[in-house]
Amino acid sequence: MLISVDEIQEAGLILDLEEPLATFPVLAEVAESDFCRFVGPVTVQVRAFQAHEMIEVEGQASVQVVLTCSRCLKDFESSLSAQFALTYCRQLPEIEVEDDEEGTELSAEDMGLILFDGQEIDLTEGVQEQLVMALPFRPVCDEGCKGLCPQCGADLNVAPCDCRPQDFNLKMAALKDFKVKKK
Repeated sequence: MLISVDEIQEAGLILDLEEPLATFPVLAEVAESDFCRFVGPVTVQVRAFQAHEMIEVEGQASVQVVLTCSRCLKDFESSLSAQFALTYCRQLPEIEVEDDEEGTELSAEDMGLILFDGQEIDLTEGVQEQLVMALPFRPVCDEGCKGLCPQCGADLNVAPCDCRPQDFNLKMAALKDFKVKKK
């Protein structure tokens, strides 16, 4: 996913890109880990413009993904989408330090900048990073998903089971046998 710096005029550059999953090695690695399965290509809409010595890239990336619900363990398809704003520069800008602080050094990452060389900017790292961060920690097929019964494993979305509800709060289960000795 390369953008030519020469193509970015004063008005900017607008691109609609569609790339196969193989273009993004981190996304391919996530798919191999069986956390999810990507369906179809990654689509990216990008607007790039120059701001002094830096190049600002704003856009949105999306891809269809098959996830496993963390409540009922069924697979479901969802659209994974991430908006991003990335700043690229050839070298770190000069920073004036008002106080006489010794040992203060900022890296490009500390400043939120991505360094690049040459006449092309590779968006692959930035786009795949944004999509990985957009993956849900605990995917849910539906907010109303009732999940599985913790005792018999029945899918509570299909029908209720005959198991007795638990009598105590699992959050306090460790304190169930706690005794305080009186003096």
